[in-house]
Amino acid sequence: MKAKSVKLKVKNYNLKLKTLFKKTKSFTLYVLVFSSTLYTLHFGVNPVYAQSLSLSLWPPLLEVMIQPGRSVNQVYKLTNSSDHELQITPHIFSFKPQGENGEIQISSKFKVQSSKLDFFSFESGEHFDQAFYLPIGKTREIILKISIPKGSPENDYYYTLLFSTGITPGENKQTSSSSIAQIGTNILLTVSQNGNPRLLGRILEFSTPKIIDSFSPIAFTVRLENWGKTFWKPFGKIKVTGILKQKDEISLYEQNILAESSRKLDIPEIKPKLPLGPFKASLEFSLGESGPEKLSAETTFWYLPYKAFFALFMGTTAILLVKRLKKLLFRARVST
Repeated sequence: MKAKSVKLKVKNYNLKLKTLFKKTKSFTLYVLVFSSTLYTLHFGVNPVYAQSLSLSLWPPLLEVMIQPGRSVNQVYKLTNSSDHELQITPHIFSFKPQGENGEIQISSKFKVQSSKLDFFSFESGEHFDQAFYLPIGKTREIILKISIPKGSPENDYYYTLLFSTGITPGENKQTSSSSIAQIGTNILLTVSQNGNPRLLGRILEFSTPKIIDSFSPIAFTVRLENWGKTFWKPFGKIKVTGILKQKDEISLYEQNILAESSRKLDIPEIKPKLPLGPFKASLEFSLGESGPEKLSAETTFWYLPYKAFFALFMGTTAILLVKRLKKLLFRARVST
């Protein structure tokens, strides 16, 4: 394959490779997840050396759209920032979405050599389930090759590329072989013949409290369902309008809705400049950045300063009670 044909061109729908590089704040809200995901697990770490075991992996998330019969390479950078040489073993796992908050559940290990879906191999010399060594302070470029056999079903496939690490045995007698950690990166793989898979979704819930205090922001609940076979992101806004001509907008975060799953979106809170009276909120978004189909929903609510009213009521009641009590005490003294 010529170099030009390997380049990813969404326009021709031959191959689409999109690597997400998010700022720390955006990546935290995305997950994240999906919108993003980094796993670090410690088991029985010796406290003397636990802080010295440090490994980083980049990029944290990979999205690939590819035709059957095609292949693509992705470079990962694995950096040993600890003060020990590390023994590292690569693994590949499949996963599925779990819950509505972007969590995932890693299923049984994906056996590359024996599976009919032999998608993954390394072009840089590594082998799954076989250890290699990474010296102190060094970065290793790992080239993962993703190859889709001809005739593979058009579907989504979700994987986690996981690296198990440990301090090199025998390097220090006081360190234990149980000092291990795991770090991983998620792969969202879409197999499509024409590069334009059908995206299917619906709005399960779009709501907010019917009465909101004038000193509080709006807390929207948005739950979306993907009942298709390809993941997508919602691209759109929530528009808020009030009877006193208040206008505000909230742009939706680009959060992945995986195939055959539902997700509760992270929505930033806002507060109108004049939080008083009835309001209407309209949700509208497309399935994907250039998706022709749009989904929409509306909800209404009221902004009222009921906390201030309640505080005023309680204060007034307390004053009246104190005055009443003083009168009763005065009458009691006079009668005696």
